[in-house]
Amino acid sequence: MPEEAAPAVAPQGLEGVVAASTSISSVQDGFLQYRGYNIDELAPNAEYEEVAYLLLNNELPKAAELAAFKKQLVEARALSPYLMGILRSTSRKAQAMDVLRTVISASSTEEPEEADNARDAEYRKAIRLTAKMPVILAAFMRLQKGEEPVAPDPSLGHAANFTRMAFGDKAAALAPRVLNTCFILQAEHGMNASTFAARITAATLADMYASVTSGLGALKGPLHGGATDGTMIMLDQVGSVANVPAFVKKGFENKYKFPGFGHRVYRTVDPRSKFLRSFAADLQKSWKGTPYYDIQEALVEEVNRHRHFPVNVDYYAATTYTFLGIPAELGTSIFAIGRVAGWCAHVMEQHGDNRLIRPESLYTGPTGKKWAPAASR
Repeated sequence: MPEEAAPAVAPQGLEGVVAASTSISSVQDGFLQYRGYNIDELAPNAEYEEVAYLLLNNELPKAAELAAFKKQLVEARALSPYLMGILRSTSRKAQAMDVLRTVISASSTEEPEEADNARDAEYRKAIRLTAKMPVILAAFMRLQKGEEPVAPDPSLGHAANFTRMAFGDKAAALAPRVLNTCFILQAEHGMNASTFAARITAATLADMYASVTSGLGALKGPLHGGATDGTMIMLDQVGSVANVPAFVKKGFENKYKFPGFGHRVYRTVDPRSKFLRSFAADLQKSWKGTPYYDIQEALVEEVNRHRHFPVNVDYYAATTYTFLGIPAELGTSIFAIGRVAGWCAHVMEQHGDNRLIRPESLYTGPTGKKWAPAASR
């Protein structure tokens, strides 16, 4: 008898599978670029608005184009009474990502071009979504504290306006610059889980709001956007630099997954992490609580004594946000403010050359079963 062929095996997590071609970003070990621009050039120099324009338009804007783009964003910031009513009726126990997903989805009912997937219409939707995301989150943050939302300030840029709406006059002096860089670093990252979710939805010819809502749903998961919360929980568990060696030793013995360590693509270094590390170091100087940054540095050194295990962008983002007064559980929603422009760019790219994304599955269950009446089963 001929030898039976070995059963096919599906790649777990689709690892190594190329799902789409894209001109939006390139993610390689230790290297990240948007539309051909290295993140090392963009993060320390650009405004978030420039990067959002780049993602949506293929090239950085000239001065007049940037001014016009900023004006469009400012004009699209305001939330309607309907959307503000949803925010006001939200439970005090609600999670920010759930609220963002709900309000963004609801905003599609007010979208005058909701059913139009033409590029020009989608570009205008992308502007509206990018403009509203920080306003929604800032209003949520204040309402959760029993404070009234602060109206957008048309004289302020994207990051500075969010800072003012969220914190008022209590914001840290470095907050606008730090958040601007954070939004840039998180604006786009290849075929990650949330982007893939957005593109799968877009491939059905669903509209941009449905696609971005899918992205928000995927981003919520702790294996994607939720590592900031886990990092702060870990740092609180460690408690002090002196406790690091014992914590790491026990962690390896128990196969503990150290939050903020490791990445599916970056095996040597996450090129985004150095910017957040620098911010965390600076911000701790005026921090009065637990020296989280010192604990982080000790953890990195000790973990890498056992095994080379680079940290990802969320590791230092967790402490950066904490030092700015942003609770760890809001870290993923800050991520979403930056990422929305990337999602929109991918939806536009998908709709520009679309085919339904419909992979096959490998069935591993039984065959040949026979039905019988319930009484005889």
